[in-house]
Amino acid sequence: MTSVTPGTNGTLKSTSAENALIELVTFLKNGEADTTINPSKRNYVTLDFNVNTGSVAISFSIPSVPTITATGSIELTASEYLTNLGFSSGTSGTFKSSTAAQSLIEIASYLQSKEADSTSNSAANNYTNFNYDGDNAVFSGSATIPFTVSINSSGKPIINVVEYLL
Repeated sequence: MTSVTPGTNGTLKSTSAENALIELVTFLKNGEADTTINPSKRNYVTLDFNVNTGSVAISFSIPSVPTITATGSIELTASEYLTNLGFSSGTSGTFKSSTAAQSLIEIASYLQSKEADSTSNSAANNYTNFNYDGDNAVFSGSATIPFTVSINSSGKPIINVVEYLL
């Protein structure tokens, strides 16, 4: 499990990076479904839980703008497309982005870097992929994250993300 610390009083509550991605995309998808938050009816994220395959398929295309810093590094800033979404990273957490769209870039990048590290990913799983299209100013990608389903004592189905990174 790739442990992360949720920010104090932040929107995301997950304590693993794999769960944080699914929690965030679900949060964004719920925002996209609300016409007061998304009056332009933009559909930049999708997720599909498939119980038969035990995987959740995520895709995203977030408008983003690159900036070259004074030290020459490139920073990618997501355009916030949802109005008054109510997202907060909180304080003292692993992830620092102040908007949900920016947090998607941060968490996807975090997972991708962990997947590339053999000490964190001894099975060499490649579940997250993304790229930046400079011509169209879009950060896009996908993830296919495994999960299992259990039933709690009240009979409610519970999705349990398979935490594949160390």
